[in-house]
Amino acid sequence: MEHTDVEQSGVIESKSLTDSVDVVPSSTLLTGVRLALVFSAFLISFGLIALDQTIIATALPKIASHFNAVSQLSWIASAYFLPQAAFMPFFGRVLSIAPAKPVFLLSIGVFEVGSLLCATAPSVSVLIFGRAVAGFGASGVWVSIMSVIARVTTMTQRPVLMGLLGALFAVTSIIGPLMGGAFADHVSWRWCFYINLPLGPISMLAVTIFLPAQPSLMHEGSHFRRWLNLDWFGTFLSLAMVTTLLLALQWGGNTKPWSDPGVIVCLVLFALLLVVFLLWEYKRGSTAILPLRMLLRTNVLGAFIEASFIQLSFVVSVYYLPLLYQVRGHSATKSGIDILPFMLSGMIASLVAGGIASAKGVVWPFLLFFPLIASAGFGLLFTSSLESGTKRLIGFQILVGVGLGAPVQNTLLVAQAEYVNDEAFIPLATSLITFMQCIGGSIGLAIAGSISTSQLRTQLAHYAPELSQQEVIAVLSSVEAIFSLPPDRIASVQRAYTAAIDRVMIAGVPFTVLASIAAILISRKKLPQKST
Repeated sequence: MEHTDVEQSGVIESKSLTDSVDVVPSSTLLTGVRLALVFSAFLISFGLIALDQTIIATALPKIASHFNAVSQLSWIASAYFLPQAAFMPFFGRVLSIAPAKPVFLLSIGVFEVGSLLCATAPSVSVLIFGRAVAGFGASGVWVSIMSVIARVTTMTQRPVLMGLLGALFAVTSIIGPLMGGAFADHVSWRWCFYINLPLGPISMLAVTIFLPAQPSLMHEGSHFRRWLNLDWFGTFLSLAMVTTLLLALQWGGNTKPWSDPGVIVCLVLFALLLVVFLLWEYKRGSTAILPLRMLLRTNVLGAFIEASFIQLSFVVSVYYLPLLYQVRGHSATKSGIDILPFMLSGMIASLVAGGIASAKGVVWPFLLFFPLIASAGFGLLFTSSLESGTKRLIGFQILVGVGLGAPVQNTLLVAQAEYVNDEAFIPLATSLITFMQCIGGSIGLAIAGSISTSQLRTQLAHYAPELSQQEVIAVLSSVEAIFSLPPDRIASVQRAYTAAIDRVMIAGVPFTVLASIAAILISRKKLPQKST
């Protein structure tokens, strides 16, 4: 194939989106009822792994309080994102040498085991470990679904299906905080994880019955040799690199000062591991888990960068908007209702963008202009105060939701469109985008946590200097502690919290602007509209 020739020469030329045509073999296509059943099963499993990203957002304070582990609160959240990010490229490579169907089934099984560990965790350490196991399984589920869809549908069908996945992601983001808050307030936070257990097997059964066997994309050598040749060292480097970076971001300015030796060591190790990782991946060439030559295609590079900043901004919003309302005295359940404007506007924008991409093949405007709308929304959220009215906050949320919702799935479509002539690279392109989305989510949580903690201390000293040291420690550890203070001190602490959250929101401005700038790298050509 032409791509192989170019790859062997060591140079990959950037191709426009219309240079590729949809060449999915008719024998692998799914249509009608079978496609609907398989995609419905995928929606269930995708919904579960997406739900796990947000369901604990409003329940985290109670979870941390249950284990007396407020200092580890951010790890309960990010432990799910970290293995997702680290193993996305690994699963992308696995799906080029192994059939997608068993990879999906095994991954959803691992996710269920992780959910069970979380639901029954006797300690915070077990809970964090369970979150990591679930994140590993979620990584395989995510990439498997995207890979199968790319193999069993045409390019004209894909924008609609991706739009539905994007809409589902938005829906789970809506109901996740609502469900988590309701469970925490009225039943038990453990139901945030028990809910996954009956639904996973339903998805597994439907895929087992209705999805035809998908042959592996590479056939050279024995199965054992293919597995042996996987980039195991690159996978280890990827995990170590992400872990050291997140440790530094979680600790720096939060539980430890940036000058702390532990933080400095983690940053130095991250830099060294990054250099070693890049050198190793370059040496591995086309067999690397992250083939660097793929990034020489400007469409892939642009989508790669934009996906990370969009997801980073989204995670910051979904975890800190509820906090903004809980500071005002709203319950965990009520704060989930309060952020419905953000979630609903994001879902609608994702659906509309997917529909237009399907009908017209146009994706570039959504990638360039809509992140700037989100940037304006973040800037306006920065101006909010304790006295800001509900209507004003709703308007700001809608701007952010629309701005982040429209491009979220289109970055994936751009990357997949680059390789419709070469199926073997579709799982890798998919894993690149999802890898960066998870990296963005992990880094977003770490950065937001660092800003929030350091700013809260600063703002408490400014707005509530009369607090005793014991009271400061209490309100730093729990939002609920605010309302146990003497009445004359509550409002000043609420203002300090609001000001700290405002500083988190302003960070969304440069992130979304950078997402928009990344779109300049992406071709303005339309997606291919006809299969051949």
